[in-house]
Amino acid sequence: MIFPNTHSEEILMIVQAKSFVKLTAVAICCAATLPAANAQTDFPNKPIIATVPFSPGGGNDILLRLLSKHATSVLGQNLVVENKPGAGGQIGWTAIAKSRADGYSIGATSFPSMVIIKALRPETPYALDDFHYVCNIQIDPIVWVVRADSQFKSAKDLAAQAMDEKKKINVAGDGPQSNVQLQHLAVAKALGLQTNFISFSGSGPAITALLGGQVEVAAATLSAAVSNIEAGKLRALVVFSEEPSALLPNVPTATKLFGKAIPSVGMAIRGLAAPKGVPADRLAKLEDSCKKIVTAPAFLAEAKELGMVIKYMGMADSEALVKTSIKEVEALKDLLKK
Repeated sequence: MIFPNTHSEEILMIVQAKSFVKLTAVAICCAATLPAANAQTDFPNKPIIATVPFSPGGGNDILLRLLSKHATSVLGQNLVVENKPGAGGQIGWTAIAKSRADGYSIGATSFPSMVIIKALRPETPYALDDFHYVCNIQIDPIVWVVRADSQFKSAKDLAAQAMDEKKKINVAGDGPQSNVQLQHLAVAKALGLQTNFISFSGSGPAITALLGGQVEVAAATLSAAVSNIEAGKLRALVVFSEEPSALLPNVPTATKLFGKAIPSVGMAIRGLAAPKGVPADRLAKLEDSCKKIVTAPAFLAEAKELGMVIKYMGMADSEALVKTSIKEVEALKDLLKK
């Protein structure tokens, strides 16, 4: 007598079910793996947010917005600038350091300002090694400027008067405890000058005070002063940098003019950083993209019109710059405490 093969059918159904489960597991595993791989090779596949730790209109903001304008054609995605000002940059840099380390959150750097804040405020919630320093883009030296009709025809004239304690000169500048003030105090120390440094909320307001006759001299970033220099309203007496500025080729450097080594410790060097932990391939993509953007003729032409001096540094050089800046600031930070 032949019975229906019910056991064979049950066994077949069980085998089919197990095969389905295995295939489904493999499919899920592949689905989970493929996007991750694609996310690496396709980076970026959505807009990148770039935080500026200062208000709109400043040097870092202008640079990042120019970078943003030229970034889409290189990155294939928009570079969106967000301003997070406050506490001299502390709020914005803390936000960058604490952001997700996926390459989609980056931000503007500015040396020596980042180092000064940490040196004078140890409790600051970011550390200088919380970042990958992707690149540096712009150098912006400090200059001494006077009105076109000033009695000071050269920086030596100014220094000669400033050596007399009874004839202290009022010098306007961004401060307190800024890179501009640090540069001025470093020069005053090196030359034995007696000056009154009067702090303003930025190089722009300091220059306005100079133009209005409230002070005799202003220490300012070159980018903030260059338009008034070109307009003939101001004269640059000296530039605090190792080499003459391309924007002011006839203005001497401090070291050459005074015949002694004067550190360019206050020169603003601006670039980009990402939070620590971003995958190496994404950092490399950001570094390469930055170089392509800032060396393109269209970017350089527009930067020149804005009075920017572009000097690209890759990741290795940018990391080395941080260490140099730390040493320089540590050696002079007590000047800012007085």
